Amino acid sequence: MFLLKCTSEVQRVLKVKGDAAIDRQEGDAPLGNWYVNQFIADRRKFFIFMSESTLLSFVLHKGMRPMTCDLLKDAFQSGLEHLLAMRGFPMEVVDKTLAPYADGVIAKTDSRSSLGSMNDLVHIYRHMIEYDGWREGLGLTGIMMKINDMPQRKLGWSDSWRAVEAILGPFRMEAQ
Repeated sequence: MFLLKCTSEVQRVLKVKGDAAIDRQEGDAPLGNWYVNQFIADRRKFFIFMSESTLLSFVLHKGMRPMTCDLLKDAFQSGLEHLLAMRGFPMEVVDKTLAPYADGVIAKTDSRSSLGSMNDLVHIYRHMIEYDGWREGLGLTGIMMKINDMPQRKLGWSDSWRAVEAILGPFRMEAQ
């Protein structure tokens, strides 16, 4: 099981009452629990997903359908699968990583530090989407890959991909 720790704005979009979102509980997924927020860039709505432990992040365009809890969980799994596959992880590793993410629960945010890291990433994504990324022809996937290569103070000036490699390394050994 894992937690999607949604900001109050995302909880409103999902129509989750404050008492319906659980307060605290630890998950057992390899990349930890994930924070979720919504932001607007280039007149489009995006959802950002950020791993609490590795600061690995990705964004998804909202689309036309109203967002529900089940749709958010499915979008999360698809986005994480796409991101790991684009990084070059073998499908066996991706499948083992995604297996614990089958059961997800919507939860309240509980760490101001993680919220601050996510808000910093939102500002970077917004800037890259509106200015730099489109001009460089990166596309949304290229922007995500570039942002996850950035050193993070919370990770001891390492980047998110190195933190993910440290966690998923044993999965790679099992797959070989």
